Amino acid sequence: MRKILISAVIVAAMLAADISAAQDSSRGVKREKEECEELALMAESNPRASANAVSLSEAIAYKMAMTEARAELAAQIAAEITGFVRHRIEQYQMTAGANTDFTASSDNLQGHVTGDVNKPRTISAILEADSSATVQRVSQIIANTRPVCKNSYDRADGSVQVYVCIEMGLPAQRQVYKQLKEDGLIDVDVDADGTNDVDFAEKEFLLELAKAREEYNARKNGE
Repeated sequence: MRKILISAVIVAAMLAADISAAQDSSRGVKREKEECEELALMAESNPRASANAVSLSEAIAYKMAMTEARAELAAQIAAEITGFVRHRIEQYQMTAGANTDFTASSDNLQGHVTGDVNKPRTISAILEADSSATVQRVSQIIANTRPVCKNSYDRADGSVQVYVCIEMGLPAQRQVYKQLKEDGLIDVDVDADGTNDVDFAEKEFLLELAKAREEYNARKNGE
């Protein structure tokens, strides 16, 4: 009788283990972030981005990963800048009661808005154009950025996978501010009266960029 009970316990344990294994199998394998990916999502850091690429040549894989990381960082920063400029415009409109439409002319916004002077341009259209120009400016500034993290992995098929993480330091952020200020991309004459209703001092710009970075990381870490 005792042997039967012991056997029953063993069988029950084996069944429980099988069920647990089946559940784990259906759940899949937890994906761990690679070191460079983790560094790119650190809460308190300068703007960062990570990317990876695979090639039979480590040098080519590295070049591809760096190109992708720089493109990601430029797009991310442009989106963040557009976001807080838009927010400032919305705040102005709420307090000043300004119209959403913006009448474009050759001298408004320091000439970077193009189109028929008789057709109004919405703030959304202006910011879309600004964002594209900002991506280009940021891309130029970080063109020679070196990685803060680089890891290479040999794969079973003989190829090499390279992970990188790049960072935009404070000097580069200040350079971005200076360039965007010169281009008029962060100053907006909302009601087209010839004065900038929305503008940013360097300190404000850097604080807004840091805040946007924290929000971006919070969202990414929550995924």
